[in-house]
Amino acid sequence: MPQDTSEQAQLIEGGGQGDMNGGGSDIDIELSLEDLNLKITEWTKILRNGAMLVSERGPDAEPFKNIYIAIENATKLRNDVAKIVKTEIKNPLVSFYVNFALVHIRSSLAKWQESCDELSDAEKEHVQCIALIEKILSKKDDVLSREKDNEAQMEELKLGYRRCEYMLIYELTRYAILCSARDNQDKALDLLKRAEIFYHDNKAQESLPPIPSGTRLSQLDDLNSESSKDMFTYVLFYLGQAYKIQGEKEKAILYLHMVLRRQLEKGDYNNITWGADTAKMASVLMINVQAYQTARGMLVASTAVLSACPEEEKSTDHFRQTWAELGRAWAKFGVALLEASCDRLRDLEEQTKKPMKFEDKMVFSSHEKLSLEIGYDQEDYDTLLLIRDLKFPSLDLAQSDENEMSGRFVRDFDEGRAVFLATQRWVNIAKEYYVIDEFATDYIDIITDYSESFKHLSYFEPSLDRQIKMHRRRISLMEELLAALNPKVYYDIFYHLLRDLAETYEKVYKLKVEEIKDRGESLRPKDKKLVKWLTDAVDAHKRNLEVFEFDMKNPAKGFNQEYEKILLACILSNGRILGSICHDHPLHPNAIEYAEDGKKYYTYFLAYLDRRPALREEFRILYEGSLDMPELLDTQVKKIKHRLRMLNLS
Repeated sequence: MPQDTSEQAQLIEGGGQGDMNGGGSDIDIELSLEDLNLKITEWTKILRNGAMLVSERGPDAEPFKNIYIAIENATKLRNDVAKIVKTEIKNPLVSFYVNFALVHIRSSLAKWQESCDELSDAEKEHVQCIALIEKILSKKDDVLSREKDNEAQMEELKLGYRRCEYMLIYELTRYAILCSARDNQDKALDLLKRAEIFYHDNKAQESLPPIPSGTRLSQLDDLNSESSKDMFTYVLFYLGQAYKIQGEKEKAILYLHMVLRRQLEKGDYNNITWGADTAKMASVLMINVQAYQTARGMLVASTAVLSACPEEEKSTDHFRQTWAELGRAWAKFGVALLEASCDRLRDLEEQTKKPMKFEDKMVFSSHEKLSLEIGYDQEDYDTLLLIRDLKFPSLDLAQSDENEMSGRFVRDFDEGRAVFLATQRWVNIAKEYYVIDEFATDYIDIITDYSESFKHLSYFEPSLDRQIKMHRRRISLMEELLAALNPKVYYDIFYHLLRDLAETYEKVYKLKVEEIKDRGESLRPKDKKLVKWLTDAVDAHKRNLEVFEFDMKNPAKGFNQEYEKILLACILSNGRILGSICHDHPLHPNAIEYAEDGKKYYTYFLAYLDRRPALREEFRILYEGSLDMPELLDTQVKKIKHRLRMLNLS
């Protein structure tokens, strides 16, 4: 390249053919379009070769070696073309193409720098690329007005400027992704909003008309072919992700739903990917009981689209896993619906109301309303009304809708059983793929949901005997899981399972007691079979404490702080359960032993908190309620011994 204007002028006058990668150049203010074609071919060849290098991994010792070679060549090319851009080029079409070639060079450089973690350099390229595109577009109206008499050239420029608009949206989005990766989330969101505003203000087209192959524009276009996709959907997707990262989950839901809807309507989607994304959205919507119908609608849509996959795709591992994930989502929906129905009936009895988990109201800019196709204007919008209106009008959901569980709250056992059976069907589908030997964590999650479905269904069951059977089924499921797992590997899961197991054993005991009372009978003082449910609960808590190396004799030894409060609750539960056995079943053969063990747990609990004043303050009510328990248990032991002596005398 020439180093100054005078050198370039000499080349212009001489009309020489310099090499863009060498020291000379024939590009000048009078460069013909034919000569420009040769240069574009030359430049794009360098970039295509660079792209091929980048796609090939370098040697193990230097994995980025090929990328750095490509970057080095592209950097030299960028510098050469940048010098040409600074010259005065009279032909507006030549000027446009030289500038637009530089846009593509910078865009390619940014991508390659990102791929080898040269993020600061990539950011500089993005910033300068965006500035260059904006400069090109700022001249658009003036250039087109001067070219109105040259129809062929004007049409080519119009198409070029449209392509340039696409590249601006593409670069703003790519730069936003980079900012997000560098944890600059505010900047990322700002860039995406700029892309959104530019799209609407310039009425940018969603897709370009076909660009004839072999033309100047098509050669450049092929360098960043991914930016030829529906760029607005691309922006909406990353806006949804940005709002999710920023904690604005309501906006994230609305934007990501619009992405899914646009993909459907344009036919630009893969059934498996679309079905997976829609099922994930349903899982997010389940956090709010008032959005259950919308969540169900998402699951129905996912089911319909996945069911429509060609048979050859259904045999792939990708489909099988996605179908199993859909099964997990449906199962979680069934569990959530049963649980919410239980809570709703309790709340109606207690006349309480749970707070919403979404913001009540939302405010949108004019551009956001255009993006989300909100066709009515007001100061703020009811969040739930917007979420409940999320649908996929282009999908025929009649068959899937009819076959799946209702999203309405359960009112009685028959309705609850219908939800339970549908949940069970999807649990079995999920288990077909997520087997315990290969996907232990996933399998545990599925079985835990299945166990929970029994728990919530029992709330609607009027028969105590059948309630007990449901809880016993839960116990079997949990015990089977515990037997199959290594507590040293899955200690966190062990904790949750053992805690639920202990609570379930206690629940069965209480239901058994209720059965006895319903028959008009009293508790028998030495009912070994009944007491076994409580001792099994104690054993579950003990197993939990053993995993965390509990030492009854050493309250000075602390627990892992993450689990400390939870394990103290286990210790206190054991004291309470053992104390209740000796109180309610004083003639049980081990009543005195249970009382003494209960006293030890209470004593440990109190001693542990005495050594930790701050923690004791957090447990103040339980601490104060436990202060007299060791003495009360001593008194209970004396009563039991006295009663036994009297029985022996008699």
